[in-house]
Amino acid sequence: MKIGNSVKLSGGYDYEPKWLPYDEHVIGEVIKFIPGQNSELAAVIKLPKSITVDSTTGNILVLELRHEGAKWVEEGIVHLELCDFMPDDIRWQDRRQGLWAEAAASYVVQ
Repeated sequence: MKIGNSVKLSGGYDYEPKWLPYDEHVIGEVIKFIPGQNSELAAVIKLPKSITVDSTTGNILVLELRHEGAKWVEEGIVHLELCDFMPDDIRWQDRRQGLWAEAAASYVVQ
């Protein structure tokens, strides 16, 4: 996965995930990578339109690889953080954080 790729996001723990109220998936574009919670970088995805989860509405998703040792490849499982702002290029622990929206979404690079 690299900047400019389209990424299809779907699934999760719930049968009807809150972050997918109108469709079975969303597609966004990788716009940058930032420091994540662990050693791997997190991917920042811009969606073409905003989604709402609880009281947060935004079109920026931060994807963190879910499994230890995982790398950014063509498909995998990620945590989703929904942001109504552009996250800073600093460690997750040191930056403003968005809403934790999903712990086990699937991604596929298009």
